[in-house]
Amino acid sequence: MNEEGPRQTPWWRRFARAWTEIDPRALGMFRIAFGMLCVYDVLRRYQWIETFYSNTGVLSNHFSLFRPHSAYNFSFLFTFSNPEEVKVFFIVTIACLVMFTLGLFTKFFHVICMLCIISIHSRNVLLENGGDVVNNLWWLWTLWLPLGARFSLDALRKGLKAGRGERSVDLVKPLGTNQIPVRSLALFAILCQLSVIYFFNTFHKSGPAWMDGTALAYFFEQDRTASQFGQWVKEIIPMWLVKGLSWGTLVIEGFAPLLLLTPIFTKWARRVFILTLVLLHVSIWLLSDVGLFSPTMMVSYFLLLCAADLALIKRVFRRLAGPPIGVWYDGECGLSFFFARVGRCLDRLERVTWRGTGDDPAPEGWSGERLATERVQGIIVGDPSGRIWTGHRAVVRIISALPFGRLVSWVFLVPGLSHLAGWAHGHFSARRKSIGVWAGCAESAVEPPIVALAQPTTGAQRLLGRVGGTLSLVVLLFFMAATTYQNLVENPLMRKHFDVEQPNWSKRAVQYGRFFQGWSMFAPDPPKRDGHLVMDVELPDGTHVDPQTMKPPVMAAANFELMNWDQMWGSFSLRIATKRNVSYRAEFSKWLRNPNIRRLGFPKGQKVKGFKVYYIGDYSPAPGSGAEPKIYETQLIMEWPPPARRSD
Repeated sequence: MNEEGPRQTPWWRRFARAWTEIDPRALGMFRIAFGMLCVYDVLRRYQWIETFYSNTGVLSNHFSLFRPHSAYNFSFLFTFSNPEEVKVFFIVTIACLVMFTLGLFTKFFHVICMLCIISIHSRNVLLENGGDVVNNLWWLWTLWLPLGARFSLDALRKGLKAGRGERSVDLVKPLGTNQIPVRSLALFAILCQLSVIYFFNTFHKSGPAWMDGTALAYFFEQDRTASQFGQWVKEIIPMWLVKGLSWGTLVIEGFAPLLLLTPIFTKWARRVFILTLVLLHVSIWLLSDVGLFSPTMMVSYFLLLCAADLALIKRVFRRLAGPPIGVWYDGECGLSFFFARVGRCLDRLERVTWRGTGDDPAPEGWSGERLATERVQGIIVGDPSGRIWTGHRAVVRIISALPFGRLVSWVFLVPGLSHLAGWAHGHFSARRKSIGVWAGCAESAVEPPIVALAQPTTGAQRLLGRVGGTLSLVVLLFFMAATTYQNLVENPLMRKHFDVEQPNWSKRAVQYGRFFQGWSMFAPDPPKRDGHLVMDVELPDGTHVDPQTMKPPVMAAANFELMNWDQMWGSFSLRIATKRNVSYRAEFSKWLRNPNIRRLGFPKGQKVKGFKVYYIGDYSPAPGSGAEPKIYETQLIMEWPPPARRSD
């Protein structure tokens, strides 16, 4: 009798698993992290609404539409004029992002948030950077993934609906969860996108500074994008370490596509990828202020976590949640039973046992009579050591046992707030049965309610599902083709080897969504020149002030100590000085002359008599020379009143 050995996995299945399968828990973690990052992105722009996103700012709607920066541009903000209207749009966007992060009607809010974020990024493209483009791309590619399948309010609602026939005794059983991986071509698109970003960023770093290892030294000389920490590191880091880190960057980025796409040793390859790339991006984020490129890249790494990684994370969080606890609640109260069901759905760490029947064992040291008396008054929480919590402290202990619960539970133990929470809990507990009746909860959870049987799926519904799935796949393939064309025409390496004319449909798809594919960060060399604006504004009393610093203008090379602005103003001030954006300077001049708005350090009502705006460019000193930057250009880019009017 011949015994067959274990079958080897076919090669095509290895590729399919590596490129198209993803754990639904990873999708939920990505949604939460990405949503929070986008909320922060919108909040950091809020202070710039009047300056960059309204008609009173440096670029009005009508001028942006009259002279667009690209042929195809889309933004809801083109219909909002004054700052108050734009603030409402920003607040609505943040509210939608919160709903997306919580996972309530996830797909609907995914589409709304995507359109709102692209609208903000497209309103003034002089602020755009690589982080904005990657952010837009993650909104696009994850549109085909079920981001609300886990760790979401949608999943909670689905779980409660599926358990409508449960009784209190059923809550003692562990909650079963679906661990079947999601299969989607969208994951392949994301892996390709990450690989393309790192491949071209590596290949284009072909300049002398990267080859001799001095690239990081020139990076430190960029005062316009420097951070406080970066300036400190610049003063103490030895040259041998500068070279090692420069070459290490090439190695890490160069191996990234291989680690991402390999169908063998996938788990460990992606673990190495996540570890090394997180170290790289955290370093970039700490050493410079170049927008949110690094955190936007890192947030996508949640999509690379496998079941083994998530099991390890779960073990860590189980330790942080403390010992397991038992919760005794009034099983005859419909509202208490409902909250127990909600808590069971949220207990993904499996640290809570829910006890709502008369047959439950009492907490250690308690009699059955005492348990019956106390249970009617409110919930009781106990742990294996014999500790008991009651009242609002029992609720706090339950919250602490849930994932990330300790981040919020401590608030209800702060003196003052603890007293208020105890008072609210006491009043709620005394009225919970009447509140449950008002809310539509059954008065008793001991007997199971009657549950209607699920209706079988009809043939028309199955046909509609197939048609919808096919159309969804066609749209995904459309955008994959559009971004592929963009890669061929936007990256110098591809233009060198492929003479491709980009079709108009591809241009429209890419430019409307800002899904660009040009990846050459600090390439072929880090900038060896720096520069900044100097604004010499004359006030009515004859004094001269630079509104960027609120000090007398200093006609010197870029200096980190004087340039105390963020990435938004840094990007705008650099681009407004280029020849490509000469036509936008009239709007800039109009903004600077307007006394009815706040302009950087100038308060509302501050009039100006005249101004000259200069761009001062300087060469960065050679690494290790200890020399000062050398000015090579002092260009007057804007003057008001014009010289002819001054002579009059």
